[in-house]
Amino acid sequence: MQSTSLRTRLLSLLLLIVGWPQTILADTPPATTTIDVLVVYPRPAEQHLSMLISWGRNFGETEMDAFLTTDFAHVTQIYQRSGIEVAFNVIHHEAIDLSYIDAANWKVTLSSALMNSENQLPAHLPYLEAIENLRNLHGADIVIYWREHGDGGPSSNGAGSIGGGDDEAYVQLTYGGVNPPITAHEIGHLLGGQHSDGVQGSASFSIAGDTPTLREYRTVMTIAVPLGLDAYRYLWRFSANGATVVGDHDCSPLSGSLETCSFAAAVGVGDPSHDAVSVLSATAVTVAAFRDAPPPEDLPVFGGTGLMLLILLLTGLGAHSLVPRLRS
Repeated sequence: MQSTSLRTRLLSLLLLIVGWPQTILADTPPATTTIDVLVVYPRPAEQHLSMLISWGRNFGETEMDAFLTTDFAHVTQIYQRSGIEVAFNVIHHEAIDLSYIDAANWKVTLSSALMNSENQLPAHLPYLEAIENLRNLHGADIVIYWREHGDGGPSSNGAGSIGGGDDEAYVQLTYGGVNPPITAHEIGHLLGGQHSDGVQGSASFSIAGDTPTLREYRTVMTIAVPLGLDAYRYLWRFSANGATVVGDHDCSPLSGSLETCSFAAAVGVGDPSHDAVSVLSATAVTVAAFRDAPPPEDLPVFGGTGLMLLILLLTGLGAHSLVPRLRS
């Protein structure tokens, strides 16, 4: 009787652990909110990346997976250095071919469908269905269509909506638009950011160690008429109320390569009327919950501690079951 009772208790404890593996045993998740991103493009990966490599905007990466990982690590840095606790994870990327919908125009029409998804136009529905099937398969919170160079589509990058819902969480990027500040800008629209949130200012600063010159600087959400000074640069920062920058900071032309802008004195990058950080921070958690990533297997996921407990329990059960045999 005692033997059966002990075995039952051990089995019950084992089932308890298996039943709630994430709560009891899983490693502690990071505090940062994670937005999972699906990236699709209209040509084979090596072909699609080749022109970016020739432009020298590939961060030294020659394979699509490594490039996108590095590119979105920079996007994450732009957000986190601005004080927005969010990380972007490229959960999946692949070349797509929707020519079965319209062989001649699918690449252009897909851009329009993603930008106008809320209208549910009949001509757009097959495209949205195809993209949503992929999105659901991989559990992506947002989808980015990285277009072919010179595909005849819109000349500008765009987001499906400013602070829209789950069914508008799309971005279409021109070929050069995969540049981190542009990507951060368009995702910023999905999170509710507007052009008017950005900062446009002037200060004396150097670019890549040249002589400091009076120049224009902008934060990521800014779209404005140039001030007419020497070549302006986008700081890889979002505006935040009361924030300043001084010293060396990542910057670039909007679609250009990464540079360093150096400020000898502090300059402002936000005030009560120009505060993208508060808006984006408030919305990031909502967007991160648009989709749940599918589990890699239909099995419980255990952290290291949980695995050791499982082994000990199984060992205990096995040892206990041997006792009656030894006595007999």
